Amino acid sequence: MLRFRFMTATLVLGLGSLILAACSDAQPSATTLPPPPSGAAPQATAPQAQAGYCANGGRFTTQSNDQLAARVNGVGIPMQVYERQAAQSQAALVQQGVDPNSDQGKEAIKGLRAQALAQLIDDALIEQQAQAQNISPSDDEINSRVQQLINDAGGQDKFDEYLTKNQLTLDDLCQQIRASVLSEAMMARVTQNLPTQVEQVHVAHILFAKKEDADAALTKLKAGADFAALAKQVSQDEATRDNGGDLGWFPRDVMPPEFDKVAFSLQPGEISGIVSTQLGLHIIKLLERDPKRALTPEQIQNQRLAAFNSWLDGVRAKAKIDKFVQE
Repeated sequence: MLRFRFMTATLVLGLGSLILAACSDAQPSATTLPPPPSGAAPQATAPQAQAGYCANGGRFTTQSNDQLAARVNGVGIPMQVYERQAAQSQAALVQQGVDPNSDQGKEAIKGLRAQALAQLIDDALIEQQAQAQNISPSDDEINSRVQQLINDAGGQDKFDEYLTKNQLTLDDLCQQIRASVLSEAMMARVTQNLPTQVEQVHVAHILFAKKEDADAALTKLKAGADFAALAKQVSQDEATRDNGGDLGWFPRDVMPPEFDKVAFSLQPGEISGIVSTQLGLHIIKLLERDPKRALTPEQIQNQRLAAFNSWLDGVRAKAKIDKFVQE
């Protein structure tokens, strides 16, 4: 699961569109916003942003007597920062129409609180790694992003309205922008040498729910039945069935491991036996192979995300992380 700030940065990097939606004529759910979780800092009225919006470059500061939600390699995450982020997630959930007092709502809030803490831990790890490589966003960069969000919102009043509505303080926003900037910088550093041309295969498959159906289809294929025609008749994959089971081109590590292994072991025109994955039972046909095919922009981004997530997993595994809240 990709927890790092690239996944949650829609709040920050794409905030312009979210602000415009939140401040439009459309009214949110009438559900009453619940009080902040126990221990949360009181919600302040949204501050008026002024020149030099983000103090201390968007960093949160801790005092020696601050209660901590977690400690990451000796660096504390203040409880009040965690509680505010958890409250913001809860507010967003309520705006989507989820009743926080229902069993579903309580379970969702529990998950969101765990995600909020995990995100703050990952943010701390990324910042520490960035510091080790002398990467630090300038105050001007952080402040210019805040100004852009104000512009995108349509002015100061609508920007402040958005902050208040979503239980965000300006400090919260500055911290999240800083985390996003650092994630962007570390992602660029970690993925700078990834290839843009890799081995890819063009594959078709037939998906089955029952083994007896897969066995019957394999017998027909061995007897000379047309693969695409059979896929149209019997495949359970509605997305590719009408296309003769054609999955298109893809590189390694996109499909489930069992599928991937077989697909890349076949020769063009060759048909596999029955392959079991969490999706069901497959018969695979390799249509084409290209040892150095250019990745699409979407594939490049997926590759970068996977590489960054793998890097972050490694960083997290080596870190000393102490949690002081119940998840």
